[in-house]
Amino acid sequence: MAFFTVDKNKCSGDGACVADCPIRILKMDSELRVPFMIDKGKDLCIRCGHCVAVCPHGAISLEDMPVESCRLLQQDWRIIPEKLENFLKARRSIRNYKEEPVDRKTIESLIDIARFAPSGINRQPARWMIVYEREKVRALAECVITWMRGMIEEASPLAESLHMKNIVTAWEREDDWICRKAPHLVISYALKDDLTASQACTIALTYLELAAASYGVGACWAGYVAMAISMSPYVKKAAGISDKANCYGAMMIGYPKFNYSRIPSRNKPHIVWK
Repeated sequence: MAFFTVDKNKCSGDGACVADCPIRILKMDSELRVPFMIDKGKDLCIRCGHCVAVCPHGAISLEDMPVESCRLLQQDWRIIPEKLENFLKARRSIRNYKEEPVDRKTIESLIDIARFAPSGINRQPARWMIVYEREKVRALAECVITWMRGMIEEASPLAESLHMKNIVTAWEREDDWICRKAPHLVISYALKDDLTASQACTIALTYLELAAASYGVGACWAGYVAMAISMSPYVKKAAGISDKANCYGAMMIGYPKFNYSRIPSRNKPHIVWK
């Protein structure tokens, strides 16, 4: 099979795939009115799949992305603005969790959704570390506390600004402000040499957080964990992250202990029009 193929019997010649290609490696044959890929186009292609997705006739396939493997969009599933607004504004950072664990298949489903998050030139650099066992989540949180104690002893300005003494004091009275006694922790990381990784991992984790709500699963960014992994080789090793990689975010997940009935107010946006 060629890398880029067109079913001439299905192609309408509308040129949508050519116009929508972000790398501009598709051209239209003016006589046959079918698209073709330029020389060395395979080497330039970022495998974004826009050409496959934009064709309403199912005429386009890539070698590693045959049209039959790409699910048809259900147009009647589109979320109306009012429902989307309610869903996004009702999102809460969950810091109280039930004892019940989230099954692995559900977590895998959330990551399956998160992998479709946009990334620079479709590099998809995000990798995932799942700290699944509750005891291991607590052990990692304790490593973060150990790091914080060291920061406090060094009189680090960061320790002062983040009130680390209060966090450590809370831990000593069995009040976990690091992972909030969440049953699971999802860490997003990527290789150090990928300049697109920071944004890509952040967006992917955001996808995961929003998707979690639709599954009835609560989530909250574990900022202290991500910071400790990034700053402490000891915590990074405890998290199982390679020296060749960086952590770009962590997320607590579990079933929410409480339900919410109101959307709290937020500051008015600061907008500059130019």
